[in-house]
Amino acid sequence: MVFEYIFEFWWMLPVAFCICLIATSSSVEGAVFFTPIFILVFPLVAGVQIVPIEAIFLALSIELFGFGSAMIGYLRRRLVDLSIVGKVLPVSVPVGMGFGLLAHRVPSHLILGFLGGLMIILSALMLYSYLAGGFHEAAVEGEGPPTRIDSLGRSYLYTYEHGLIGVSWSSLGGILVGLTGIGIGELTTTTLILRNKLPVRVAVGTGIMIVFFTAFMATLVHAYVFSSGELNVHWNILFMTIPAVACGGQISPYINSRMDGEKMKAFLSLIFIVVGGLLIWRGLGGVGV
Repeated sequence: MVFEYIFEFWWMLPVAFCICLIATSSSVEGAVFFTPIFILVFPLVAGVQIVPIEAIFLALSIELFGFGSAMIGYLRRRLVDLSIVGKVLPVSVPVGMGFGLLAHRVPSHLILGFLGGLMIILSALMLYSYLAGGFHEAAVEGEGPPTRIDSLGRSYLYTYEHGLIGVSWSSLGGILVGLTGIGIGELTTTTLILRNKLPVRVAVGTGIMIVFFTAFMATLVHAYVFSSGELNVHWNILFMTIPAVACGGQISPYINSRMDGEKMKAFLSLIFIVVGGLLIWRGLGGVGV
């Protein structure tokens, strides 16, 4: 019985590994993949119904190990700006925890609709970024010491100002993580690159650390609520997915420097638009608890 329980969802091992490579290498949050899989695919493939709030919790839990593993890789390569992280987390973490608690009071069909709409918006932004020429790695020129030198000796020169705009997008990221489990990664990376002109590699590494700690605290809130017996969580899903994303997260920083992330995002955006539409349709149909 124990063996069957642990390996019930064995097929998620290769699925989670591939998702982790794609997600962390393209800076797209893993929860964007896992949440729809749990809601839309599991009833068809495994005959298991997973309600939206449980899907969000499981997706965040898995994402933590993938992004945590990737974060270590980016830290080793010196591609994380800790000063930016220190300005964002004091805002995103408490907001994420508050809205994570609120999510347990929101009807499932509303969460589905909000999640689907958010996926379509993110997909549209990703597609627009690609059509506009994508994000290009900034060349470092000029005088004075560089802002950052990575483990390979490459120099990066940039400045960062947080201010009211920084507080605003940090708050919005926390809201999105708490309610839907997605959004802060794309929001953070895009803002750091477009507004603050950070080099892509530094923006991705910094964004991964911000996502990790914000999602970690929101996940603790969900786990606390579930500990009261509110819902029978399918914990055995994590037995297959966590080892997969932990391994994939270590490989992704090396793939990141070789993969065309913009083309990958353009392809994924088309898929996410369809998935977002399916989530909205399911929400409008009142499917779920």
